[in-house]
Amino acid sequence: MSDCSPDKDSYEIICSKVIEKEINNYKTIFGRNLEIIPYWKESVWEKYTELNSYCKNNYMKNPLEKIDRHKVAACYMIAIATVKPMRIKLGNGDRPIAINESLAITVGFSLVRAFVLAENKKNLERTIEGKREIEEKFKDGINVPGYEFVNHGKYMDNYASEIHFSISEGTIGILPLAHELFLLEVITKLS
Repeated sequence: MSDCSPDKDSYEIICSKVIEKEINNYKTIFGRNLEIIPYWKESVWEKYTELNSYCKNNYMKNPLEKIDRHKVAACYMIAIATVKPMRIKLGNGDRPIAINESLAITVGFSLVRAFVLAENKKNLERTIEGKREIEEKFKDGINVPGYEFVNHGKYMDNYASEIHFSISEGTIGILPLAHELFLLEVITKLS
């Protein structure tokens, strides 16, 4: 029987290559107005492992198996958006910005893309041409609906707001978020 516990080493790589890199981008944008909470790394890891375990125990036929890439990404997204590693010091009259939710989306999309590309490399049934086609479709990341499909605002802003309100209302769910990621992966593959 193999250990299917969440992998802390993989988390450290995700932190250094994706999360911290993106937080540094926000530091550049917001400067001194951005506060990073202490111990965010540990808090995100704890929340992620809790969500991963919940997912396995409640949604899997065999809780000893690994969860799929969309659920992994959804668990990371919820963990980040719940922990809120960053705070913006706002002036009077300023509107809050969903930076943690945007960070969560970036991480979720990066994970789905990385999983797709890793699976693509290992796929023995796909031709070299087929592999190149997948690489090309995902080279710029995950595709999202353009302005012509969105009735108001921008898709990414609306997505960040959806995550923000779902968490604040206690209605965020791993499965619906994973399903959204699955559909965005399909959109990217069909593009």
